[in-house]
Amino acid sequence: MSSKVLLLGGSGSLGLEIAKCLKRVLIPFRAQTSSFDGAEKLQPYTPDIWIVDPVTNPEKIQGITEGITTVISGMGKSVSLFTNSPDTFNEVDHIGNAEVLLDALKNKVSYYIYISIKEAGDNDDYAIPKNHKKFEKKLEESGIPHCILRPVGLFSGLNDLAIMAKRNMIPVIGDGEAKTNSISQTDMAEVVLNTLKNRITGIRIIGGPEIHSRYEMALMIQERFGAKIVKIPSTIANVGAFLPQFFDKNLHDKVGFFKYITTHDMIGEKHGVITFRQYLNSIDENELP
Repeated sequence: MSSKVLLLGGSGSLGLEIAKCLKRVLIPFRAQTSSFDGAEKLQPYTPDIWIVDPVTNPEKIQGITEGITTVISGMGKSVSLFTNSPDTFNEVDHIGNAEVLLDALKNKVSYYIYISIKEAGDNDDYAIPKNHKKFEKKLEESGIPHCILRPVGLFSGLNDLAIMAKRNMIPVIGDGEAKTNSISQTDMAEVVLNTLKNRITGIRIIGGPEIHSRYEMALMIQERFGAKIVKIPSTIANVGAFLPQFFDKNLHDKVGFFKYITTHDMIGEKHGVITFRQYLNSIDENELP
């Protein structure tokens, strides 16, 4: 059987970058997305697109791995404070991925790449890392050779701060001294491609090229958007009360984890070349909500 990849979550910010990489190096792939809008975004990169939501229609996921040798999963619920969907992190990050894994076992997929998050191995106090870890465990128990990539954070995940800056507010929780080397989704896609080409196994903690404190990043956002930096004491339980108003049934999980990751060091192996300042300069304010 010739080699073919299944890309889950293909229309997300990272998924699209992976799709571009796969097309560039002429690796044939099938892409999964849950919407027609997502399929339209993927059409330039592959003709083989499945529009299916494994959470709401698990029966329609059957057969998605037929003819597939490798699965790359970037499928997960958005952690943005400004997105609103009824599905929980357990339903998407854990159960949705597990449905595809069952199909992969049935069709004897030989290699699996799962894009998780750094805290999945260490923190079960929050729904987001807890449910990534649940799937990691199922993947490990499956016996399929695999690599788990745990990025410390993606620049696209920091778009919330740009959205808030557009509203003239950049929140910094605590003293802002916690450090991170988040990575651009473009550079992260190259890490995924390298992992695929070399069939790397195990767990890797992935970061970008530069380490900054959260306050340093806030200053760069201020320089780009001209907004006001607002320091919020980390002792305040309801951080969400200080943020622009939004509505999401998963708000508690998102705000709690946002508070945690912005007050703790999140550092991984250095990869890539795109800096946070370069990423900020590439943002079109008109595309921000």
